[in-house]
Amino acid sequence: MSPPRSTSDRGSASAEFAIAAVLFGLLLMTGVQFALWTHATHMAQAAANTGVQTSRVLNGSAEAGNADTTAMLAQLSGNVLHDPRIAVTRTTTTATVQIAGKTTSILPLLPDLPVSVTVTAPCEQLP
Repeated sequence: MSPPRSTSDRGSASAEFAIAAVLFGLLLMTGVQFALWTHATHMAQAAANTGVQTSRVLNGSAEAGNADTTAMLAQLSGNVLHDPRIAVTRTTTTATVQIAGKTTSILPLLPDLPVSVTVTAPCEQLP
């Protein structure tokens, strides 16, 4: 007769903890990634709002709006928003600021996440 087999669970807690720790870390990094993307989007929105307000005033111009947008984005973004592309247009009735860029991915195998913001406002006119 052979000896009875051991049905011990020794070591299973360590394996379960290792799996749970990896999953928790991945979940935490996903939350941080979402927060970085949201922060970059809000910074682009704030810079676009500043630029559109400069462009839409009575004697405003697209160049002035571009300068203010660029300055505000430089103050706000730091290293969060990469390769920002700013486009400012002003017609007789509307002013539009578009900002597109990327935020760095901290998750492995995930490409840099795109950020895109467009703000349009009516231009001031004399009655």
